Amino acid sequence: MITTDAVTAWLKLPAGEAASQAAVIAQVTASVVSFVDSLGTIRRVPDQDDPTVLVWAPETDLGALMLASRLWRRRNSPAGIEAFSEVGGASYVSRYDSDVARLLRIDAFLKPAVG
Repeated sequence: MITTDAVTAWLKLPAGEAASQAAVIAQVTASVVSFVDSLGTIRRVPDQDDPTVLVWAPETDLGALMLASRLWRRRNSPAGIEAFSEVGGASYVSRYDSDVARLLRIDAFLKPAVG
């Protein structure tokens, strides 16, 4: 399961910005953990320290980190526009990430099921 420290490290934020954004990062992390943990599609593996406990598989951790990062970037861009360039073009934050969908086994990347 991901932590706020892992999300902060993934974002590569300068120390000052990380400290000022700690509450937002914590909120995003908690939301992503809750969402991902509720998915019936994720793979779980035995914990290395206690094999009787199942934890998220490595691809789930990575997908959750990527999702948290994308949600954090979207915090100030609800319409998906992150910045405007000098020539008037807009830079967009994607609303959909196929890598996240693939890692978390959601959307079009669900495994086929019978019955």
